[in-house]
Amino acid sequence: MLKVARIREEGVGRRVFEVLEEGAPASAESLARVVRFASALLAENGLPGKFHVAGEGLVSLDMPADGHAFFHDGIVFAALDVYNDPVKNPTISGLPPSEV
Repeated sequence: MLKVARIREEGVGRRVFEVLEEGAPASAESLARVVRFASALLAENGLPGKFHVAGEGLVSLDMPADGHAFFHDGIVFAALDVYNDPVKNPTISGLPPSEV
């Protein structure tokens, strides 16, 4: 199960999410799926920004300086819910079930 351990600002328009899996930094492979889900949710909601895997246990978000991080934070948590239990949390309508 993946969970956010910490969110930090890294300058204007950049946020980094520290994600753990069973107490250790989440793998880049797992985070790539989370980024794919989060990116789909950004598109579905018409929000600006771009998510990236920034290394083991790290997901970064680049967004306009005037972006509202509250909504973007929610996107990350929703993407984690889909990753952790895709049957219970089918929140992404733009992806076929085989990709969730």
